[in-house]
Amino acid sequence: MLICIGIFLVLSKKYFLLSLPIILWIIVERVFWKNFYLGKRLLYKRRYKSSVEHFNMFLNDIEDKPWLSYLRMFNIGVYTHNLKAKVYNNIGICYLESKAFNKAEEYFNKAIEEDNKFCLPYYNLAIIYLIKDDELKARDYLTDAIKKGYNRVKLAQLKGYVMLKYKNR
Repeated sequence: MLICIGIFLVLSKKYFLLSLPIILWIIVERVFWKNFYLGKRLLYKRRYKSSVEHFNMFLNDIEDKPWLSYLRMFNIGVYTHNLKAKVYNNIGICYLESKAFNKAEEYFNKAIEEDNKFCLPYYNLAIIYLIKDDELKARDYLTDAIKKGYNRVKLAQLKGYVMLKYKNR
């Protein structure tokens, strides 16, 4: 359907209309969801404390202005479109990478409360429980993550990842 609309716009020489979704996406990213995207950029730069601050500011933004959630159509979401669940999961990742494992666990659970079909917090909780040497709980969370759509990964692979990334520091 979108391809047909795009072809129609090109054939009728209304190229400017093709750029409209891109312009709207940039406005959403730079203006309305500024704190969300800034939090993500800081997360990728490993500036976890600042990232958490911006994610919390975004949570306040969507509490104060619930209409911001309706702009989610401009957000690319593979596993969920629930903004709060994404933000809680990202905050959990910040705490996980900062080795504040209990705080990370708290935020991954908040993400699950927001959207229990979102597979990433289950995967991240599997990592937490492997760090805490609770292989049974880790296996349960990993199984849940896979059932909810996460790429198939074996527990042995995840254990190796956890050993390299979190236990050999």
